[in-house]
Amino acid sequence: MFWQDVFIVSVGICLLVGGFGLRVWVERKRFYRRGPGGLQHFSRYSKAVLISMGEGFLMFVSIPVMILGMLILFLWSIYLIDRGKYKIKDSDQTEKSQADPKAHFLVPAEKGLSEKQICPIQKIHSLCT
Repeated sequence: MFWQDVFIVSVGICLLVGGFGLRVWVERKRFYRRGPGGLQHFSRYSKAVLISMGEGFLMFVSIPVMILGMLILFLWSIYLIDRGKYKIKDSDQTEKSQADPKAHFLVPAEKGLSEKQICPIQKIHSLCT
């Protein structure tokens, strides 16, 4: 189970960081293409169209990639929390089933609330029977 946890968390983190890195890379390229007037400078019109379309597509693709990474991490954390709750419940049930069902709580012998009465004081054991 440990390696499955590590794999899924690493995939989620890689998607999240990859989407964010893709956006930073595109914005950085746009930043360094800008001139003093704030406009992007290209040597040819076809180059401007192709690069703008490609960068727009990459920016569009980066959003679902980041959302998918966050969704994987969120759902996996919910799964781990639920799995932990079930482990605690299972261990409690295992402990209860291993104990004597007739004497699962300590009560004074004089109350007589269980079939098998337990006497906490050893010296007056005759009172417990």
